[in-house]
Amino acid sequence: MKHQDRLLAIPLFSKFNKHELEHVHGISTELRVKAGQVLMTEGNVGHEMVVVLEGELEVRRGGEHVADIGPGGFAGEMALLAHRPRNSSVVAKTDGVILHIDGRGFAALLEDVPQLAVRMLPIVATRAADD
Repeated sequence: MKHQDRLLAIPLFSKFNKHELEHVHGISTELRVKAGQVLMTEGNVGHEMVVVLEGELEVRRGGEHVADIGPGGFAGEMALLAHRPRNSSVVAKTDGVILHIDGRGFAALLEDVPQLAVRMLPIVATRAADD
């Protein structure tokens, strides 16, 4: 599957045009993760977010299971948007592939594609309410 087709399959990016998809491709890196690999640690300052392409991630708060995130889901955006320490840890539940987006790239993407924030808002609002 071509990279752009793969991005279009992700709900967050499904309505992006070619230019916007190229922007995402330019600021992101596909990474393979192993089951048990810690991707984010509760309390640490966050400088990146991830989007799940394959596999599953587990969200933990205070060591307790909070949620699972599968393909198309994302994590880490709260720390980027709020500029505060992470409220949860994220661990790869299975082997998989993630799309890694650093904070600077995320800010540039929001500037270029402001409607992305609108697409993220319902999920971000729910997560903020759960804090």
